[in-house]
Amino acid sequence: MTLQAKTDDEGAILNIAADLVKLGLRRDDTVLVRCATKSMTVQVANRPGALLDGIRRVIGPGGTIVALAFTDDFYFWQRKRALQSPFHAKAPAGTGALPQMLLDNPLSIRSLHPTNSFVALGPNARLIVEGHNEKSTSFYPIEKLMQLGGKLALIGCVESSPGFSTVHRVQEDLGLADRTLLSGLRLCAVRQEKSYRWFFRRDIPGCSAGFGKFYSEYEQEGILSRGSVGGALSMLADAAAAYRVERRILEKDPTAAFCDDPSCTSCGMRTYSPNRMRRFFLSLPKKAANRVAAKFR
Repeated sequence: MTLQAKTDDEGAILNIAADLVKLGLRRDDTVLVRCATKSMTVQVANRPGALLDGIRRVIGPGGTIVALAFTDDFYFWQRKRALQSPFHAKAPAGTGALPQMLLDNPLSIRSLHPTNSFVALGPNARLIVEGHNEKSTSFYPIEKLMQLGGKLALIGCVESSPGFSTVHRVQEDLGLADRTLLSGLRLCAVRQEKSYRWFFRRDIPGCSAGFGKFYSEYEQEGILSRGSVGGALSMLADAAAAYRVERRILEKDPTAAFCDDPSCTSCGMRTYSPNRMRRFFLSLPKKAANRVAAKFR
């Protein structure tokens, strides 16, 4: 793989690699990375590129890096907008620079789920993304990641985009992901050779703002590693171990992953929580009033 950062950033890349090793990343690992490289303080010309190079230095040619390459979806009445941003194999990722760098690498492989595609680079890439399409759930590749003994890394987004993607997989396995009033209401256009077709979402992964509530549970189980990567707060965990903790909690309380915002549409439309739905609909008048007031400020 061609290095993404400039050669004069070599020292910084080596430091990032050392930070990743301290965090628990190892040679030949398969790792799903979510990151916010703007949180990194390391002085390099290209932080996403330096992080990607650092990861590759650690896992080596036998390792596989995985990222979320999600694209837009829309309400069914927004079809005109949806046609302006259709999904196709080369559609740009809306999940940041590092996933886009992976997509731009000719050796990477992208799954074909129209809204929640994954991209992977390395020996396990094809195994992870195969079968992930419009007939599967949004986070189906997490199952493959766990089977491979994969890891989960949060680099610089521990608080800004909290939690591990295994929570979404638990919600799918427990039948929670499609128990929402939003199921079937959101769609995207899928570009074909000479036309488009519509993909209607059944399972809605939804809000992850509350996933940080699991951090203390991971720590109690001794499966969470905390550290700094390039100056940014970071975390690492074994995917299967994280899944087991999350499933135990969500089996007892399916609402444990909800965020604390009563006006959150994603959490508020979950049909398995009538109390949360009630709070959501009661919050709508205040939410509308705030929007009107904001226009006159």
